[in-house]
Amino acid sequence: MSDGGTSVPTNPKAVYSVIFGAVAFPCLFIYPFLAFAVAVPSVTCGVFARREIRDSKGTEGGDMTAVIGLTIGVTTIAFVILMWLMSPYFRD
Repeated sequence: MSDGGTSVPTNPKAVYSVIFGAVAFPCLFIYPFLAFAVAVPSVTCGVFARREIRDSKGTEGGDMTAVIGLTIGVTTIAFVILMWLMSPYFRD
């Protein structure tokens, strides 16, 4: 049964943010530099998506999707930095 309402479209940058984050996190364990290179677009797409959703005044949705992409991207970047700091190449 349909509720009869119309749904708002999801911002495409929010979806891109989640896709980049979903690709970046598994790469963390294979090739950390690639994970970092893919996590940065995840964060930037998430930030721009949230800004566009806020400015759309209800005509676009996907804020939580953008937050999920941001969270995955920031977590991946933090893990890459921690792995780099703990690597033997960083020590004396």
